[in-house]
Amino acid sequence: MPNIEVELEFQIEVSKWVDQHLSIRFNFANDKDKWAFSCFDIAIEHHSSIVALSDLNLYGSALALFRVQYEAFIRGLWLRYVASENDLSRFKRDKVKPNFHELIEAVETTRGIKSGLLSHIKDKQWAIFNSFTHTGVEALLRRMGENTTGYDNYNSEDITNGLRFSGLILLLCASEMAILTGNEELIDKTVNLLQSYKNK
Repeated sequence: MPNIEVELEFQIEVSKWVDQHLSIRFNFANDKDKWAFSCFDIAIEHHSSIVALSDLNLYGSALALFRVQYEAFIRGLWLRYVASENDLSRFKRDKVKPNFHELIEAVETTRGIKSGLLSHIKDKQWAIFNSFTHTGVEALLRRMGENTTGYDNYNSEDITNGLRFSGLILLLCASEMAILTGNEELIDKTVNLLQSYKNK
């Protein structure tokens, strides 16, 4: 049976590794990289918030952050690899023209991402993420028991799976940030950690 406390300890260790290796001064080659970095950075912060909230048994609030963490990651990828200067200008005015699924498709096409992993996450998880964020059925069912409502009714598997997903996004963002440093040794270390995480 999944153990939330064990998973929390693991996620804290992964988060500490990222902080220790990527809390450094960055020199950005261009404005797109700077804005993309900010997206990855806030996605990493969301992971820390998800872990902290879960540690306090505030699972409803933790689950509500999955959508915004994933969105921050995708927007960062889009800004870094896809967006034109006109796109960036619109983004700065809070007017992102493509719909979210179009951002994902553009990233996958540009980056040559095989098997459509990002699209798969959106297709399979997006409705649930929305429900978590907007207090829908998926969010409420998980906290309702026969006679009570609250944190003690959540399924430990749901929480551990959620923490694992959030940690994956954390390390994907960390890998992108490492690439922005241009430091080959740091890139290798971060990508190796990502690979070992995925295989765990």
